[in-house]
Amino acid sequence: MTSHTIKDTGTRLSRCVTALLQDQPFFGNLTLRLPLRPDPTRQTIASDGKEIRFSPEWVADTEADLLKTALARIVMACALKHHTRRRDRDPQVWQLASQLVTHPLLQDAGFTLPEGAECWLDCSVEEAYGRLIDNGNPDQPSAAGNSPAGPDSGHDNDDPPDPDTQGDDGQPASSSSGPSFDPSGTGEILDAEARASVTEPLDHTIEEQAWDEAMHQAAQIARVQGNLPSTIRETVDNAHRSTLDWRSLLRRHLTDAASADYSWSSPNRRYIDSGLYLPSIRSEGLTELAIIIDTSASLPSRVLNEFWAEIREIATEIRPETLILLQVDTILQDTCEYAASDLPDNITLKGRGGTDFRPGFEWLYQHGRHPGCCLYLTDMECDSYPEHEPLFPVVWCNYGPVPDERCTEPWGERIDMRTT
Repeated sequence: MTSHTIKDTGTRLSRCVTALLQDQPFFGNLTLRLPLRPDPTRQTIASDGKEIRFSPEWVADTEADLLKTALARIVMACALKHHTRRRDRDPQVWQLASQLVTHPLLQDAGFTLPEGAECWLDCSVEEAYGRLIDNGNPDQPSAAGNSPAGPDSGHDNDDPPDPDTQGDDGQPASSSSGPSFDPSGTGEILDAEARASVTEPLDHTIEEQAWDEAMHQAAQIARVQGNLPSTIRETVDNAHRSTLDWRSLLRRHLTDAASADYSWSSPNRRYIDSGLYLPSIRSEGLTELAIIIDTSASLPSRVLNEFWAEIREIATEIRPETLILLQVDTILQDTCEYAASDLPDNITLKGRGGTDFRPGFEWLYQHGRHPGCCLYLTDMECDSYPEHEPLFPVVWCNYGPVPDERCTEPWGERIDMRTT
């Protein structure tokens, strides 16, 4: 395949990234973080969490909808850390398990799966792997008819390298990633460990934290645009609750709110060579942060003190221009505005009546305030929500038990502050 043809297929794939940004912003934002590189040794498309490698021939012959599906699947697998969690498990069985558990997320989001591609609901990649091993994994998964590269695959390791399969540095493009194996035709997930070296060993903690941050920022951008699939939202929220305490969650939400935006004026350099101008991610800081405190009689002073101490610490880092503090029980009891550097050490509560979630949001609306994020400290013992969802992110900081169905938030995100 000529270099001109390879560039054409790169352009075609880049256009799919543009379409994802417009139609599936969560997946598009994740994909935008990885450079694209042609790799003719791949059957389809693959990622090791550092870059996206694609077979030019496969890209040229595959429908655009399936290209977008494969892009979305491999970045979703990276976000779920499938590229760091295999350890000593069989790589081909792990590959199939990764596809089986990510396909339902893609299907729910509206992506087109290849004919015959299977979906396994409500299980982790480790659970899917165990089921495949217990059931006797077939040598030839039937989902898409693709087979592992072997002696007859055209990639014999003893053959001299083909110039058309070499990377820009003259080395084989997949020199340490193993044989290509994509049983469902939805893209491969490669081991991050394969790009480690003696001088630069892979730090799994840093790698996984980076993808964790990328996933949550992508979710925040999609929420702002009103286009975050429900199962993706649940996946992101569950990842939050299973690994982080409430302080880390609060910090993450505010950091995301301060940085979740695109810049078209500064194009993403990774795609310029393909002749496409895609946006880069920018951070302009958080202009305005709103905090509403439920001052009903049930609010313990210990909880308020811990919450406020965390707010003061985070505010010194993200430095919002203005912090709006509202105290509300059944009515608006008090309003204050502060600069990030002038927050008081303590808050004197006003009110101590019942709970109504509407007055604080009504005040923000009536005064034309549009904060980058609104935090609501409450025990969730209320079902009086505003009729319409605000046009800004809302995080419910719940110091009570998990709310029942009557009081569950109809929109926004919830951080459960209780650890037991």
